[in-house]
Amino acid sequence: MRPSASLLSVALACNFLSAALVGEARSQPGTLISHKKLSSPTLTPVGVTLNDHDEFGDHAVGLGDLDGAGASVAAIAVSAIGDDDGGGSRGAVYVLFLNAAGDVLSHQKISDTAGNFTATLDDNDQLGTGLAWLGDLDGAGPSVGALAVGAINDDDGGADRGALYILFLNAAGSVLSHTKISNTVGGFTGVLDNGDEFGGALCGLGDLDGPGSSVAALAVGANRDDDGGLDRGAVWILYLNSAGTVLSHAKISSVQGMTGALDDTDSFGEKLASLGDLDGSGPGVAAIASSTVYDDDGGSDRGAVYVVFLNSTGGVLSFQKISSTAGNFSGPLQSGDSFGAGLATLGDLDGSGPSAVTLAVGASNTAGAGFDRGAIYNLFLESDGNVLFYEFIGSETGTLNGAIDNTDEFGSALGSAGDIDGPGGGALTLLAGVGADDDGGLDQLADRGAVYLLTLDGVGTIGVGEPPAGPRAIGVARVLPNPFRVRTTVSFRLSETSQVKLDVFDLGGRLVRRLVDRQDGPGEHQITWNGLDDSGRPLTTGCYLVRMTVDGRVVPGAAKAVLLR
Repeated sequence: MRPSASLLSVALACNFLSAALVGEARSQPGTLISHKKLSSPTLTPVGVTLNDHDEFGDHAVGLGDLDGAGASVAAIAVSAIGDDDGGGSRGAVYVLFLNAAGDVLSHQKISDTAGNFTATLDDNDQLGTGLAWLGDLDGAGPSVGALAVGAINDDDGGADRGALYILFLNAAGSVLSHTKISNTVGGFTGVLDNGDEFGGALCGLGDLDGPGSSVAALAVGANRDDDGGLDRGAVWILYLNSAGTVLSHAKISSVQGMTGALDDTDSFGEKLASLGDLDGSGPGVAAIASSTVYDDDGGSDRGAVYVVFLNSTGGVLSFQKISSTAGNFSGPLQSGDSFGAGLATLGDLDGSGPSAVTLAVGASNTAGAGFDRGAIYNLFLESDGNVLFYEFIGSETGTLNGAIDNTDEFGSALGSAGDIDGPGGGALTLLAGVGADDDGGLDQLADRGAVYLLTLDGVGTIGVGEPPAGPRAIGVARVLPNPFRVRTTVSFRLSETSQVKLDVFDLGGRLVRRLVDRQDGPGEHQITWNGLDDSGRPLTTGCYLVRMTVDGRVVPGAAKAVLLR
């Protein structure tokens, strides 16, 4: 459904108010403000040594403020799947602690020989081929958070069937304990075949089954699964307990939920991203984005992304395809672009605008001004998964002009690091891994790798579409129903006991209602608003913004609430 003209005008007014509330003018949400590159020359001085063919940046994901009261403002995990610690291409993951400018303050490496990781890795396992942050999975347990890490060439049960590890981390980024999930361990009873590459893509889905027995669900790609035909691909939904073992599972493939959609070699599950409860009051409890980089809509290997709506048991209710010919996407894709090579959810980046969520999609083989330089499309999606509009970031965009080289495949790995620079900066930092970058290497085939920290404009809410981004994640999660006539429920979450205010502002930037002024404990909270002001008078039709203050600090971004009378 397309927004009506009246709703669009209200949304535009909301955008204006959002800019006023954060005290600065905004350009188009999703545009690039600035970037910082982390590669061999900048990492060597802080003790990170990259070698040729490490492919640092094959995957990247934000970990929130992992060290809490420590020196950093955020941490990110970056894989180096070709790292040779302990043996050839066993792989590694770096936990990098950043300041507000994106500089690396300290790091912890996790590999066959580092980070207190005691699992047995074999040559060519490629630890780090998938990464997903699961938040504080063990609750009152000793860890501050759990990181899921794939190893696609693990041979449990057969050759290259794949596996993943749940790493329970301390605040310094070291491993306290781990659980392995494969064809033979971790409680997983699904059937894997040789070459499935289970664990090649990962994304956390939060507590998908609600009051069910699991504490979290994890989507796992197996892009070379052969259900229905050769390398059509599949996605497994794993329901986990607090120890990181599998209680139950569901499978999505060409013969289960995606009937008639996939062709041979499409590689469904190449990359994954959680879109949260995209359809709001609709039948789905969650949606995921899953790419098929070799899809042929409009031309050979142009690529595509499926938005898949799930029920609480991981079953597919419906799906929407986004490609050269579907999903209202008008991007200039060419044959071989591999649209979907990277995926990351950016939350509601346009804040009070008409879209429901923003999805960053990499097209790693886009030519740009050269050859296979790569590009990123920031797609602003409606609640049904169709594209409302998009922003393009390529090798000649803004500060990136001259930074990206031929065959870098920029956009082949994407992740969200949250609002690193805080109030007054960009709305969000998008991580763009470039495993084929050659900085510091001997030649143009060095593939040492790099990660770009891309600061994007926008006023989006915090935490939409993902589990909490770290042990200190806070923010307004959603307003439902929206639009509303009689009442709506504002949901927000806290990582620790805090003094909270929730204020509603009108189009003139005036405070019209204080919904909450109290101390709340950690977890999810809700408050109902009946559309009245503080004097009990009904407010008029229009857009209102809900702003959150925690312990006297305004949380960046504001959630939209559209009232209809």
